Amino acid sequence: MTEETADKKEVLIVEDSDVQAFMLKKLLLENGYSARVAGNGAEGLDAIRERMPVAVISDIIMPVMDGYEMCKRVKNDEALRDIPFILLTTLVETEDIIKGLNAGADNYVIKPYDPGYLLNRIAALIDTPVQCRNNREDRSVEVLYNGKAYSIQSGRGQTLNLLLSTYENAILQNRDLNRAQEELKSLNDLLEEKVRQRTAELTNEVTDRKKAETALKENEERFRSVVDTASDAIVCVDERGLVYLWNRKAEEMFGFEASEIIGRDMHDYIVPEKLRERAKAAFNGFMQTGTGPIVGKSLELSGLNKDGTEFPVELSISAMNIKGKWHSTGIIRDISARKAAEERLRQKIEELERFKSATIKRELRMKELREKIEKLEKRR
Repeated sequence: MTEETADKKEVLIVEDSDVQAFMLKKLLLENGYSARVAGNGAEGLDAIRERMPVAVISDIIMPVMDGYEMCKRVKNDEALRDIPFILLTTLVETEDIIKGLNAGADNYVIKPYDPGYLLNRIAALIDTPVQCRNNREDRSVEVLYNGKAYSIQSGRGQTLNLLLSTYENAILQNRDLNRAQEELKSLNDLLEEKVRQRTAELTNEVTDRKKAETALKENEERFRSVVDTASDAIVCVDERGLVYLWNRKAEEMFGFEASEIIGRDMHDYIVPEKLRERAKAAFNGFMQTGTGPIVGKSLELSGLNKDGTEFPVELSISAMNIKGKWHSTGIIRDISARKAAEERLRQKIEELERFKSATIKRELRMKELREKIEKLEKRR
């Protein structure tokens, strides 16, 4: 012992777990005691004989010598029997408590222990130690438990003290259990409240999602209505050149149902064969950059009907970048009527030009005749 610890009451800790021994020693040092540690009952007996402690706190299950045997040897030694002996253990069966009584233990504290309770037990036993000076004939009591007979050999004072400590342990454990139940109830209440809140949130989310889905559906219906009632063919093509939108006007114009062309390369269906390879090459270039000679312009081209006939169309193409991939939307207008009107107009213009030319020639002829008549009159 050092000078610093010489005046302190020393408690012997007998514990084979380094962690448990460290924690208990720390508790004792923080509360005005000094402490030594032995790793089992045999080492504990050697430590007691080397220097008498004010109390012993011993685990039960240990190698070499357990706590029961050490306690029994201490209590059977006239020189050591008055040292307060506390068994500190996780064993809680009645048979274990009877073993503690027969070993002569003064107190029985169950792990995990309440630090304040353990310190109170140590202080009480040091201040008023149990004197086991009973007559031999008074130290044996026969009890029957669970159909089995037990002989308890312990002083009445020790028996009462150990049973009271067991009762106190039960009370403490019951308090801990009640506290745990209250904490569990609080946690359950908190959990239920969180569940209610989350349920409300999910209900709102589901409601909002349904509203969003309804709005989306309505928007899709409006979009489909606009697309299907459009006076021009509308064709959308993905980055692979495959059709994924083909409206009713496209069906009417080219003769292909949507089910016949969606998911297919439109060039193989609506582009005349003589233009097909060039159109595919231009489209491949567009897929890489989103640009091309016909993007953003209106061009007059030839379209191919399902029956194999070609007809004039006006094509406008716009580019869309969707998730890093270039898609295209084509607006196609059948200009057959316009071309026919233009042809009729051209013919009318040609007729007018011919009429104009004939009129001019007639006027020139009339002018020549007038001039001849004038010359004849002058001669007369």
